[in-house]
Amino acid sequence: MVAGRIHPGIAVLAAVAGVTAVLLILQNVNHNDASQTRAPEIPVARTLPEPAQAPSAQPLSGIARVIDGDTISVQGTHIRLAGIDAPESKQTCERNGQPYACGERAIEALIVLLGARPVECRKTSTDRYQRVIAKCTVDSTDLGAWMVEHGWAIAYRKYSLDYLSAEDRARSSKLGMWAGTFMMPEEWRKLKPTEKQNVKY
Repeated sequence: MVAGRIHPGIAVLAAVAGVTAVLLILQNVNHNDASQTRAPEIPVARTLPEPAQAPSAQPLSGIARVIDGDTISVQGTHIRLAGIDAPESKQTCERNGQPYACGERAIEALIVLLGARPVECRKTSTDRYQRVIAKCTVDSTDLGAWMVEHGWAIAYRKYSLDYLSAEDRARSSKLGMWAGTFMMPEEWRKLKPTEKQNVKY
């Protein structure tokens, strides 16, 4: 061997050892960086909570004050009975060729039906006069159905078909307004456009 020269085998071993050392250092650095930057684990719920149920609309109940044949007031809230149209308080009809105050008769009929018993009303919508539209009952009697079946209101086909059979029975039995002739309440209001606006609650 010549002095001052490194054997080729030794040089190769030294190079391999150097590369291996560098790789080990890099691997250790990457491992430390990953452990420091790893995001904390977030526990996942096994089951999702059920969505809260929306509360159902509460019925309005209490002693009613009759305003007209299809409108009452309960606890200060004005309620129009859903699905019916009664003669206006000042409206007249005819029976046996004589006029009579059918609007007042409708009011009287509703007053007698209610007596001093509390009503329960479930809102269905709101009308253009900002009154609540609702189906109301006294005990188990539907106020709208009773008024139509006894001839003191008509089924308000424009908004509901619920009381058509009740109206048919009243007409065939000539009850209430059907015992004579009358103008449909809606037509009467067209001739008296300020009647509803002038109603005093």
